[in-house]
Amino acid sequence: MERRGPILWLGLIVTVKNEDSFRLPKGYINNAFDGGVDNAAFFGTKVSHYPPYPHPEKVNALRAHTDAGGVVLLFQDDEVKGLQMLKDGVWTDVQPLKNAIVINTGDQIEVLSNGRYKSILHRVVPQMDGQRRSIASFYNPSLKATIAPAIQLLNAKVENNVRDMANYPKFDFGDYMSVYLEQKFQPKEPRFQAVAAI
Repeated sequence: MERRGPILWLGLIVTVKNEDSFRLPKGYINNAFDGGVDNAAFFGTKVSHYPPYPHPEKVNALRAHTDAGGVVLLFQDDEVKGLQMLKDGVWTDVQPLKNAIVINTGDQIEVLSNGRYKSILHRVVPQMDGQRRSIASFYNPSLKATIAPAIQLLNAKVENNVRDMANYPKFDFGDYMSVYLEQKFQPKEPRFQAVAAI
């Protein structure tokens, strides 16, 4: 637990910065991620290894997807590239930087922000030279947490005094994960529609 402390702390700082940018009350996202006293938000880590491949055009190292949860802190290989994100319809390399952490918002931040922040479609492409390693640390809601657009964002006045409408359904994160596990590599919009029907 001691080694995870600084990473968890950084994940919490990112959520606080999101709250500041949305003008949400302090602790809003963390409270939304908790599903009750015994069902706290959770933190997990995934270590990935991508060996070199002589014909990278023939395989996907990790297919395009968005992350299901809240905040992802990615320690990517600082020498071997491979991570790409879709920006303006073009796959763009995320250049490796020594001692850098890539911060990615997941689908749940997209929902809480009512679409102001989007979860990023990303993938890993194989490389001919060098072995790529990465460590992804996830800060996710409790499976029992109820996720919905923040009411404060729905009540905010926008241009011409028209109020924002909820662009996403209200759902339990556990239900979303059930849908996500079956549809991870498909577009995210149908996942939101499917979870709304549960």
